[in-house]
Amino acid sequence: RGVFDGTRPVYGPASGLGWPMHYRYPPLFLLLFAPFAMLPLGWGAAVWVLLKVAVLVWLVRALQKAGVWPHNSSFIHVLPCLLFIAPYIVEEFRYGNAQFFVFALTAAGLLLAGAAPLPAAGSLALAISIKVWPLFFIPYLAAGRHWRVVSYTMIIVLALTFLPSFYFGVAGNVGLLHQWFTQEFHTQLNENEIWFPNQSLRGFLMRYLTVVDYSQVPDGNYPQVNITTVNPASIRLLWMIIAGTLYGGFLLLVFSRKNGPAPVDHALAFCLLALLEPFTQKYALAVLLWPALAAAAFMKDRRIRILIYCAAVLALIQPLAPGAATQRLLQVLGLDFGAATLLTAGLFIGRQTRSVTTV
Repeated sequence: RGVFDGTRPVYGPASGLGWPMHYRYPPLFLLLFAPFAMLPLGWGAAVWVLLKVAVLVWLVRALQKAGVWPHNSSFIHVLPCLLFIAPYIVEEFRYGNAQFFVFALTAAGLLLAGAAPLPAAGSLALAISIKVWPLFFIPYLAAGRHWRVVSYTMIIVLALTFLPSFYFGVAGNVGLLHQWFTQEFHTQLNENEIWFPNQSLRGFLMRYLTVVDYSQVPDGNYPQVNITTVNPASIRLLWMIIAGTLYGGFLLLVFSRKNGPAPVDHALAFCLLALLEPFTQKYALAVLLWPALAAAAFMKDRRIRILIYCAAVLALIQPLAPGAATQRLLQVLGLDFGAATLLTAGLFIGRQTRSVTTV
C-alpha cells in the first residue's frame, strides 16, 4: 500500500523513539518502483541489487572511456581511490536506496551534456524527478554555458512532474506533490538534526557547536562531541552562508573557463554536493565514485597522493572498527566528512595545477 500512497516507513525524530513515520517520495518514483513492489520481497531485492551492479559496471566503463579514469593509470595509483569509495558503494547497495540510480542518471547527464543535450537533459530530468538533489547541477551547467541542457531539463522536469496525473488524477498528483514538498522543505531547512549522524558541513558544525538531542532519534547512544553550545538557528545560518559562498565561488570558477567546465570540475561538483547539502548519510557518499576515480589522474603529485591516502584511511576506519560504541563515536566525529573534504582538496589542487600547466 505504501508504494501507491507515496510513503514508506522509516524512523526519525518526527516519529518518536523507534516509532515509524511515513517518508514520502515524488509520485513519479512510485510508478517507477511499482513493478519491484509487486515482486516477492526477496526477488525484488535481488533484482534491485543486480541492476545496481550492472549500472556500476556500465558507469565505471563510461567514465574510463570519457577519460575521467585514465586508461594508463597504474594499479598502485588506482588502488587507494578504489579503497576510498568501496565502503560507500557497499553501504549504498546494502541500504537498498535509490540513491545510486539517481547518481548514475546525473552522471550520465553530465557525460552527455556536451555531445547530446537532449538525452543529457532527459537523464538529468529523470534524476531530479526522483530525488531533488540533482537540481544542484542546474546552476553548475548554466555556469558552464550548457544552456540547451538546462532549458531542456527544466521542460522535461515539468512534464515528468505532471505525468503521474494520468494514474493518480490531477488532484491526487498535486496532493502527493504537496505532501512530498512539505516534507522536504521542513526536513532540509529545519534547525533540528535528522535521525543519523549527518556527514555534511551542516552536520559537522551542528555536532561540534551545538548540543544534539539524541533522545529524539531511534538510537540515543551517540556521544556528545560539542566543544561549545550555540543556538542551532545561528549554526544553520552559518552553514547557509558558508555553503552559499563556497558554491557561488565554485560557479564563478567554472564560468571563468571559456571552454566550459574542465572534466575535473564535474568531480568537484559531486564533492561539493556531498559536503554542502543539508544532510548527507553514509550511503549517499556513493556519489563520490566519480571524484574517487578522477583522483587517479592526479596521483603522481605527492601532495595529492598523501591527501587521497589519508582520505582512504578515514573512509575505511569506521566500517572496520570493532564495537558499536566505537562506530557511533567515529560517526559523530565526522570521519566521512573528513574523508570527503580531503578528496575535495586533492581534486582542487589537481585542477589548479593542471590549469597552470596548461597556461
